[in-house]
Amino acid sequence: MSASYYGRPVVKPHVWKPYIPLYFWIGGTAGAAAVSMALERAKGNDELATVQRNVALAGALTAPVLLILDLGVPLRFYAMLRVFKPSSPMSIGSWVLTAFGGAIAGATVSDVLGAKPLARALEVVAAALGPVLATYTAVLIADTATPVWREARGELPFVFVASSLAGAGACGTLFAPAASARPARRMMTAGAFALAATTRLMEKRLGRFMAEPYRKGPAASLKGGADFLSIAGGVLMRAGGKKTVVARVAAVCVIAAGVLERFAVLSAGKVSAGDPKYTVEPQRKRADERASADAVRN
Repeated sequence: MSASYYGRPVVKPHVWKPYIPLYFWIGGTAGAAAVSMALERAKGNDELATVQRNVALAGALTAPVLLILDLGVPLRFYAMLRVFKPSSPMSIGSWVLTAFGGAIAGATVSDVLGAKPLARALEVVAAALGPVLATYTAVLIADTATPVWREARGELPFVFVASSLAGAGACGTLFAPAASARPARRMMTAGAFALAATTRLMEKRLGRFMAEPYRKGPAASLKGGADFLSIAGGVLMRAGGKKTVVARVAAVCVIAAGVLERFAVLSAGKVSAGDPKYTVEPQRKRADERASADAVRN
């Protein structure tokens, strides 16, 4: 640990429980599933569209429960809905999650009652909110002072989108009939390879020093597992995805990869906030760069 600031953290590490990385993955997957639902409905692939709607509905019902469990007091979630603050990713996310849940639940109920036009309209609303739901958590953590998240603010949304696409595709592969699940298999494979690529790009742009929290301790094991499983799932699907058993094994691998990646991101964030060197050194570097730029101009 750096001797700067007497070795004490400059930034307070997060105190989130394991519910939050699960919430991040489930919410993102639900958002991507809603987009897939709308696309497949437009193409006439109603079997896969219905499965993806059910995936989105399950996520919309589960995500608030996980968030409330972490908050500890149910009324705290309601308190976040008392105001709408466009400059706050948390406020935007709370409202989007609530609106998304209402739209996807309304679409499901309307379909059951035979109100097809209303169901389709609500599905479009849910699909429109899906991309925001899939990415807002990345924006949320990148907007904090946690060094490794702040420095990766340009890459984290792409990591989360790739994971969400892979997760939604994997769920469609698991639960849709094989004959109609081909688009889900393609989505899963693309998302799995994109997840491996975007995490690698994120580390590269962080640089050797700022990427250290991903290469030490629990985050290293979690990220290593995510990388292995995402690539393994993608390769399995490419090699033998036409076989139902192989496709489902690949889907489980990809789902596990997405969950592990979310845990890795939160673990690395906690490490980077706990050691002051990750806060102080980038500040010094930026100060030196500004001084050099001022010297050149003068």
